[in-house]
Amino acid sequence: MSDSSLLEQVKRCADKIGCNEMMCAIMVNVWFEFEQTMVPHSPRPIRLHDLDVASLAGFIEVRSRRCVDVELLLLEITCIRMVLLESGFLNNQLAALSVRIKRERLANDENGKYRFGKTLCP
Repeated sequence: MSDSSLLEQVKRCADKIGCNEMMCAIMVNVWFEFEQTMVPHSPRPIRLHDLDVASLAGFIEVRSRRCVDVELLLLEITCIRMVLLESGFLNNQLAALSVRIKRERLANDENGKYRFGKTLCP
């Protein structure tokens, strides 16, 4: 089964950006899941530059409510933003694609280094 038009566009952006394997895998996964939420609502092929940022913001909000790994969610948001920036969106258009987090100081590790935990703010 071949990739959709949207995933092909995302992969081209990832190649242009120079993402490593881990970031490419996260990028493809998050965009695939976004596309699955769009399929019932979009009768035509989806193009990156035609995407509505509000629908992506809603997608991120839903993902944040189900979030079990804050670090992974932050990487997913970064991947979404990188692809959109590469495809021509302006940074100020992407302001809604974010979540609020709270950093909490944890006990130092065994080597004495500071550690922090991140949690999503309600």
